[in-house]
Amino acid sequence: MIRVNRKDVPVLKKFNENSFSIPNGFSSRFKPLDQKECRESLGLPQNVKILFTLGWLIERKGFNYLIEAMDIIQKERKNVFCFIGGSGKLKDKLQSQINDLKLEKYVKLIGFIPDEALPLWMNACDVFVLPSLSESFGVVLIEAMACGKPVISTYNGGSEEVVISEEYGYLVVVKSPEDISKKIIDALNKEWNCEEILKYVKQFAWSDVTVKTLQIYRNIV
Repeated sequence: MIRVNRKDVPVLKKFNENSFSIPNGFSSRFKPLDQKECRESLGLPQNVKILFTLGWLIERKGFNYLIEAMDIIQKERKNVFCFIGGSGKLKDKLQSQINDLKLEKYVKLIGFIPDEALPLWMNACDVFVLPSLSESFGVVLIEAMACGKPVISTYNGGSEEVVISEEYGYLVVVKSPEDISKKIIDALNKEWNCEEILKYVKQFAWSDVTVKTLQIYRNIV
């Protein structure tokens, strides 16, 4: 049995000794691209700070807390914009929240993003944010890192195994707009070493993950 996170393995081994952890991987299409060109391609402004997030518009993804965080941020900085990619049953509810907070200019629900456009969005942003209440891993984090981007995620059960150092991003308290907003400001003010992020995330490339998977099967056989 193979799980994408390490924390499940000790429990599973009680029932099956052949339980192992291998992380998710990212596709080779996720790589650093010119941010200016990506923004031009997507019709995004150049001289602003852009946050990007992605996922089903459901309660577990915690996008309502990110929207609340943007309300806090806008009281301090007017040059920060947030784009939320994905579709789902909470679209109308989240849009109503955005409207009620008068954030229509700063927070956009952009709907489903085709696979070929996703690397453009990852490269167009300054910081990727994942406000989920729970995750087994959070593959979008390594996709963003593969584009050289710092990430912000919650302590959600899976992201802690990805964001292992503040050299790559920040972890925040779940369901806390205050903590999310603080870490976003900190991230936007920090000079990130993109080369270090790229060096770290290489271990999650599908080529490396495949080798690890094959090795486990060989050992069992």
